[in-house]
Amino acid sequence: MRKDTILAACLSISALWGGVLLLFVASGCCKPFDPSTKQENEEARVWVTEGWRGVYDWKEITLWRSVSESRLSRARTLLQTNSVVQVTIEEARDLTGEFIFDESKGKTYLLRAVGDANGTFPVEPSVRPNGDIWTGGGANSKCPVPMRRRPIVAQLEKAPANVYVTFYVNSD
Repeated sequence: MRKDTILAACLSISALWGGVLLLFVASGCCKPFDPSTKQENEEARVWVTEGWRGVYDWKEITLWRSVSESRLSRARTLLQTNSVVQVTIEEARDLTGEFIFDESKGKTYLLRAVGDANGTFPVEPSVRPNGDIWTGGGANSKCPVPMRRRPIVAQLEKAPANVYVTFYVNSD
């Protein structure tokens, strides 16, 4: 009888420690942002706007590129007070390091966009027939995902009417 009691106590203690370990591991997944990431996340939050409303009539913008890492500071400065800035073809090439832009295909614009801090998930720019622009960013995670300002350059047929910047975390 004493062996059964000792065995039961050992099993209870093992189960208790297993539960504590499981709780620790499960809660350890979501960590707070480090100070630098937290600051960048807050700066990105300023760029996020209310979502657009109305009928879904968006078309993918195919002629666009992200601003290169080395030119992010310049792009962010240009976008400090406006969500869109018209740039020359030469400036577009300088900002992106890409030579895909062509004057015959429209004007080039530097646009605000927000993506995940690690750049794991793409930013998806779209345009409406009226010229509205939507730069959608997001991620899939059960934990909070830090945002980062990720400006883009797009070539458009007409000047943007409104610019919507969204970021959504899918936790399914």
